Amino acid sequence: MGMRSRYRLTLRRAAPVLLLAGLAGACSNPFAPSTTRPPDRELPPPEDATTPDIAMENLARAFNERDKELYESVLDPAFWFTETDCRGDLIFANGFEEELEIMGSRDSSSRGIFDIYRTIEWDFQIIERYTELGRDYPEAYEGDPDGHPDEDWEVYRGRVDILLLETKDEGFRVSGQVMNIKLRQGDDGLWRIVRWIDDPLSGDCGDGEAKAVAGSLPAATWGVAKAR
Repeated sequence: MGMRSRYRLTLRRAAPVLLLAGLAGACSNPFAPSTTRPPDRELPPPEDATTPDIAMENLARAFNERDKELYESVLDPAFWFTETDCRGDLIFANGFEEELEIMGSRDSSSRGIFDIYRTIEWDFQIIERYTELGRDYPEAYEGDPDGHPDEDWEVYRGRVDILLLETKDEGFRVSGQVMNIKLRQGDDGLWRIVRWIDDPLSGDCGDGEAKAVAGSLPAATWGVAKAR
């Protein structure tokens, strides 16, 4: 796969282990974009998400470039996001149209995350990737967002860091939250995110606010960040 953007999605597989060289010992990803492009050269257009890996690369690029159109392109119309606390109580949930409003409306009639924060840095370090077989996920009820008996989904489970800055010293961060991103292949052959499930942070049994280290930016879960 071509290395097309400057943003990185780190891949860690249990077997076989891939040791990838990087500056200062940093890990890189087989489908990570190149970081060696000249500063005055424009990035090429994102690739069509003909594989789940490309869809995940486009997700990273959408965050880091605050690209609303690209972000919308990686979401399935049946997209559903949820985050719970450690008791399993729902903290936040939203569907496709709400997600687009949260990140920034298409017509700019309302400001979203991509508008408010002048700097966004997304880093996804994969813990596990696997196929979720449809035969194991029948619909528990009509409209069950987790049921997909007629198709297989690809799942990326990883630890995510997100930095959001309004100014140099104002903003907040999501630090090390585990997220489960599930993708399905559409009739057009492209892969899109259909289900996004956030795990609670360790010890999070309430409002989803995480403790910030002294002198650092305020911390929160992604669900709480989206609800602000």
